[in-house]
This record gives sequence, C-alpha cells and structure tokens, in this order.
Amino acid sequence: MRYDRAPFFNSGNCDLNKKNNLSFFSFFFVFLFSFNPLFAAPIPPTPEVSQKRTDKPIDKAIRVKVHNGGEYCYAPAFVDGESYIYINDCSSSSVQFARYDVFQRVAWKVRNVWLCMTAPNSVTGVGRRATADWDYIKLRPCVINDANQRWIIKNNAFYTADGKFRVKDYKWYAYISKNKEDYYNHTLSSEMKRWTETIATPGNMSLKTSLSWKFTGTSGFNMYYISNDGSKPEVFDLYYNPENGHIARYFPSAGILSCMASQQSSSEDWNWVVWSFCSDNISGIKDNGYWRIPLLVGREGPLLDYQGNFLRITQYGSNWGRPYTAKPSYLKQDTENSPKSEFVLSYDIERWNRYVMANVEDALPYCPAPGKKQNIPASKQRVKRTLPSDFQLNEEWLQRLYDIAATTPGFISRAGACGVCFIQTFQMIAEIRDRFPDRPRERGYFFDTALNTDPMVSLRRRYPRLFGALELADTLYGVSISPTEDITVTRVRSAAAAAQIALPNFEWERSSIATEPDDILAAIRGLLAAPVGTIWIGLSTHIMPDGSESGHAFPILRSSGGVIIIPTNIQAPSATLSAFSRLAAETNSIRGLLIRIAQSRQGFPASFATLRLTEVTAPPLSTVISQNDCTGEGDSRRGSRELPRSSFINQCTNGRCTLL
Repeated sequence: MRYDRAPFFNSGNCDLNKKNNLSFFSFFFVFLFSFNPLFAAPIPPTPEVSQKRTDKPIDKAIRVKVHNGGEYCYAPAFVDGESYIYINDCSSSSVQFARYDVFQRVAWKVRNVWLCMTAPNSVTGVGRRATADWDYIKLRPCVINDANQRWIIKNNAFYTADGKFRVKDYKWYAYISKNKEDYYNHTLSSEMKRWTETIATPGNMSLKTSLSWKFTGTSGFNMYYISNDGSKPEVFDLYYNPENGHIARYFPSAGILSCMASQQSSSEDWNWVVWSFCSDNISGIKDNGYWRIPLLVGREGPLLDYQGNFLRITQYGSNWGRPYTAKPSYLKQDTENSPKSEFVLSYDIERWNRYVMANVEDALPYCPAPGKKQNIPASKQRVKRTLPSDFQLNEEWLQRLYDIAATTPGFISRAGACGVCFIQTFQMIAEIRDRFPDRPRERGYFFDTALNTDPMVSLRRRYPRLFGALELADTLYGVSISPTEDITVTRVRSAAAAAQIALPNFEWERSSIATEPDDILAAIRGLLAAPVGTIWIGLSTHIMPDGSESGHAFPILRSSGGVIIIPTNIQAPSATLSAFSRLAAETNSIRGLLIRIAQSRQGFPASFATLRLTEVTAPPLSTVISQNDCTGEGDSRRGSRELPRSSFINQCTNGRCTLL
C-alpha cells in the first residue's frame, strides 16, 4: 500500500519538476527481494584473478584405527534424544559416507539434511562458558558460523580447529576431553589419505541464528525467541539456509528439520504460520518454507514469505507470541493485539546479507578469500570510515562530482527523480571512500557518467539485478512494521536499509528526525560540531507550492573549515561547473547550509535527518567466502554478480577456509 505523505522519499522530484511516483530508495531497499534472472551486464576487461574451485567431493565412510588395533567407521547415531557419532563395524548399515569440506567441516547427509560433527561447547567454551572436563561430540545441522564444527587433521587424528582437543572414543562414542591422557585415542586409517587431502565442495552454507522480537511492557524491556512452540524467553537456535530460504529447528533425537512455513493463500489477508518437516535440498522453485531476509537494517527488520506476505507476531491476547503472515495491504488495519513485523536475527545474518550484497555489486575486497586474518594484507585489515583531517576537494574531484550530479535525464526516469539524487549520493560517497585523496576513478561506481543522461540506463546495463527490483518496489513502500512506527520513522528506516544495501561495506548510524525549525537548526549545528572528516547522507523534505512534498538526498562532508553539502540531480549546462563548485564549497554558516540543503527550493525544510558513516568493526564474511568468477571490476571491486551458491565456492588462498 502507498501512503500520501513520505517525509524523505516520496513521489516528488529532487527538484521542482513533477516526476515518477516510484522512489529510488524503495528500489534499493528491495533489490535483494527480487533477484530475478536477467542478462549479464557487459564489463570492461579486467585481468583475471587466480582462483580455484573447491574439489569434487570424495564422500566415503570415515575409517579409524582404534586402541585395540581394529579398524572401525564413524556412524551417525540417534540415541536417548541426542545425535552422536558411534564407532561401528564398517559393514553396518548405519555407517554413512561423509566429506571433509572447504570450511573444515566433517559432514554427513542424513535423510537429505546435512549434519556436521560438532564439538561440545561445554568443553571448548566456544559460544559459552566451559563447564565440563569432557563431553561427547554431537551432530548438528551444518552451518558456516559455528567454530565448534571446524576440524583439522594433525598426526592423522581429528582435532578441533584450534588444536586444543583431540577426538577420542569412550564406550564407542566420539568425545573430546581437556585431559590429553584420557582414553581412548584413535587415528584415521591409511585409506583416508586422499579423503583428507580433498578440499570438498560444501553441502550447504546455512547459518545458525535466533529469530527474536522485542516486547516493551510495564515491567520493562524483554526479548522473546520464536520456536516451533510459540515464543520463549530463552534463546532458541534456528537454522537459516539461504539457498532454499528455509528457517528450521533441529530435532536431535531423529536428525530431522522442521521448517517455519507460510500457509496463507493468495485470497487470504492473513493466516497462522505452521511448522513442517523439511530438508536441505534446493529446489528450482520457492516453496512455502521460503523466507526473504534481505530487508534488514543491521540485523533488525521484516521477513517476507515466498508470496511477499509479512511475518507478524502478536504481542497480546490468547495467541500471544504466535507468528502469522499478512498481506502488505492488510497491515494498516491489522491492529488487534498490537502486532509487529520487526524481528531481530543473529549478527551473522547481517554479515551474510552484507556479503551477498557486496558480491552482487562487485564490492568485495577479496578474490579469492584469504581464509584467515593473518593472510589479510595489513592495508585491508581496517578501513578508515572518515576522511583525512586536512582533506580538500580539488578541481579534479569537483569536476568528477559535477559529472555525477549532472548525469540526470531531462525526462521521467523509471526509478523516479528522487531515485536519481539518491543513487548519485551513493556513487559520490562510494567513489570518495574508494579513491580519495588519489585521482578519481575512470568509471562510475554504480553507473557511467554523461551529462544530461539517465543514470538508470547504465545501472541497468551494469547491474541488471538491481534495476529489475524496481518492479517490486511498491511492495514495501510506506509499510510500518511496528505499532509505534509512524510514517516518518518508516522513511528513515527505509533509507538506512537502502544505504546498507547499496554500500554494504559501510555502517550507517541514523539520526533523530527533525521536523520543527528549532530541531532542524540544532541538527545543522550538530554537523558543524562533528569531527573533521565525518561523512553523512543528508535526507530532507520540502513542501512545494502545490502542497505536495519533495524529497531529496545528498552527501555531507565535515571539513576543517566547516561543512560541505554536495549538490545532486542538477541540470547542465544551466547548472555550470563554477556554480556547482560554489555550492559545494565549505561553509560554517547556518544560513548557508540551509540554502544548500534546499538546493533551489523555497522555504524552510519540512524535515531533516542524516545517516552517518561509522566504523564496521567485525571482519566481513568475504575474508572466508568467495564465489568462483569473482574477479569483478578490479582491486577492491570483487564479486561474481550472482547469488552465492555452495556449489560455486572457491577455495581460500591457502586451501580450506577458517571461519572467524
């Protein structure tokens, strides 16, 4: 559904002309939502980067020589409500083939579910405090974000990836112990040599996560976690498979998955979610267990089912904490029991989304992935998020920014005029962060520049998946995902999501939304008080003479002499380079900054907010994952432009990849 009032990005233009009613922020906000197969865009020749695909798996039974000299095999065992590894006779039907994959995982495919040998965190202390001296090894769904599933082979025996704990056996079950002298040790059979040397293609790329929601009541703030039995106050582990979109829980007693599934028909406004048995198999179609999760800001936001319905949760009433789905058009009237569609997933889901977006946009720093921190060049281990304290925009950079701002059509663009100013803002910030203080890049970060042309034409040619998402942009336009979220908050949240999608290697901090004149002036004074080198995306709205509202986006830079606001969406030749340069000059005048924010509009802004570029502290997943054919556009612009697939994983620089 569409709301009439959009504080920052609406159906108006970035200037005074009436334009298309589809905002570009919505386009970016949804681009991962579509990913429709489209023709590959031509890319200028780039020297190929040496990269190696994972090896074809050699799946076989894991044979070990035990303490009595006999040879036996690992067998998945489901006993007493748990999943173990049993040392069994190799001729037993319970013995199944396993692989040792690129992520250092030892994995079995049991009834179409990939299960991995998982060290007990009660002993390792990974993810929790160590409380036991020894414990049995378990089988858990294979994921890429659990260090307890990482194994090395040393002296022909399995050890945890840190080399601290050797796999032993007790009563014929595999276990680890803090006491190196505990019995019994066993070693791999000589028949396993080729198997251990094979850097096998992974069976999946699932992630362990939780799915929670925030509840604020009279007693304070609480987090609740969705399970197959409603919402719980305790953390509940779920498993997200990005290749089939499943979110599942695991039953260790049987080694099976149960997936959260939508049962809403196309004729229904809403329906309850159900849980049904599922697998890791990847189908060519999206089933009712498929969930879209790329619409998050950080790790918070909405989830959509395979039909585009929103996942919802009831906060009150007899069905408290029970998930359901609802059509976007139904959300405005869906108010009983104060439902919400704002969820919190694990931080690794945010890291995954950033990796997916960067891979699609040729924004990865590595190809292939280095695999571990010590293999990362020092120049790439920490990326500064501010400009030098003495930075100045020289003539060459002013010319480049002018060329970007003047790549504006003289007709209605499919992405909407405000989309033009938003993508120009993204491109300006991306190029400044990518090259400054060196010379500007020759080719645009997102689109090729040419005066008075439509940047969407170049965008469609270079990144067709992004452009194709425009068709679905209306689905999310103007949707409030929580009862307290008014339309103003919705717009800023959407802008933040767009920024995270377009510039996935950056972190963005949302400001408060200023709508009163005194608050807007205070926000501008805050820009002047910020540290030199700070970068923002400015978001403003203005009331037009006909009563309509016009939204605008623009880069803001804090310089040593004041604040620089870079104009966007200008028309050449009437807007000359010299006029552009005057507007892009630094100033510490409140009045001067108001004029620059308005950019030829009359009157005071109706609203003003910013997104401030901040530090991303955690290592990106691109240090341990890369897709084949990730050469991209060159150094620091790596990517395959495709959705990640486990079957197209590269080996890391030194072979297997160590998860951070």
